[in-house]
Amino acid sequence: MKSLFRPFGELLALVGALVIWSFAFVGLYGVHGTACASGWASPADPWPLRMVLIFLWLGMSVLSGLYVLAMWRRERSDTEPGHFLRYATVAVAAVGAVATAWLGAPLFLVRVCA
Repeated sequence: MKSLFRPFGELLALVGALVIWSFAFVGLYGVHGTACASGWASPADPWPLRMVLIFLWLGMSVLSGLYVLAMWRRERSDTEPGHFLRYATVAVAAVGAVATAWLGAPLFLVRVCA
């Protein structure tokens, strides 16, 4: 029965980094929008909200980097489909890590709640 679920696990591993990126995207913009709409953050004093967003972004970036490392250290398969899928998973994980890191650029360039 274990071999029945193996392809599903491989698929989840393949898209895992993009799931982390999507959680980072929704989390960052959700916290930002909620804080600005509720009046918790103001343009006059943006640093508390900016620090919360930066720590959230850094946490998700570290998680994404650890995911790339975990996918790189996975067991190697000598079969051709397994070999290709491992490297495809590492490549997609690296793309997800870069996308997560790039997601934080507006935190340093754009005014908060403006």
